[in-house]
Amino acid sequence: MKTRIIIPARLKSSRFPSKLVQKINDITLIEHIILRAKKLPHDSITVATDDDKIKNLVEKHNVNVWFSKKKYINGTHRIAALCRDLKYTGNDNILNIQGDEFNFPLKGARDIISSLSSENNISMYTLISRSKSEKSFNSKDAVKVILDNQDNALYFSRSPIPFNEYNDHYLHIGIYGYKVSLLKKYLNFKSSPYESYESLEQLKFIWNQIPIHCIKVRTNNSISVNSPSDLKLAKDFLK
Repeated sequence: MKTRIIIPARLKSSRFPSKLVQKINDITLIEHIILRAKKLPHDSITVATDDDKIKNLVEKHNVNVWFSKKKYINGTHRIAALCRDLKYTGNDNILNIQGDEFNFPLKGARDIISSLSSENNISMYTLISRSKSEKSFNSKDAVKVILDNQDNALYFSRSPIPFNEYNDHYLHIGIYGYKVSLLKKYLNFKSSPYESYESLEQLKFIWNQIPIHCIKVRTNNSISVNSPSDLKLAKDFLK
């Protein structure tokens, strides 16, 4: 069993094109993600991309690049194809770090790796944090989640959920953990209409009865960069 960190990095984001190569201080956003990922326990780090500019940036940091111009539905689809192509074993742990999740929580990421290493089931893991911000509650860029009594996700949405409870809601953080064996099954999953409505890849897992266990992060200073204003927040964070 190996722990493999994979960073999906598509350049042409629909909401903020070329955001991954925007500079925060002296280096680009994707480089910040790579350098932070290196602080985690791992056997390999791979950036999965479709762009030469990102490929060249990544190679400067001596991490692997999996390059494909093929169109994928989302980052998980790209990673599943990578695992198949590189013939990773079914018991390997995959930590999917979104390429725009600036300053993602290291402890939470380590908790996902620990959970994957200690269990051999079909669950998927992700991170969430509690928020009382009315702004985040109403923002379509801030993904909300509601849970069952075992901290498994019932639903993720860009809409305000639960209704009228902005004083106590959970926000999703863009990191996922799963076994390669689950990603192999993912390639044959039925499509979810909600995945399309919300533009949220994790909803396909719920649609196909795969539990998504949410690990709560107490302190969350991560910034999901979805707009120029988010980029400014990231720059201001480092001042």
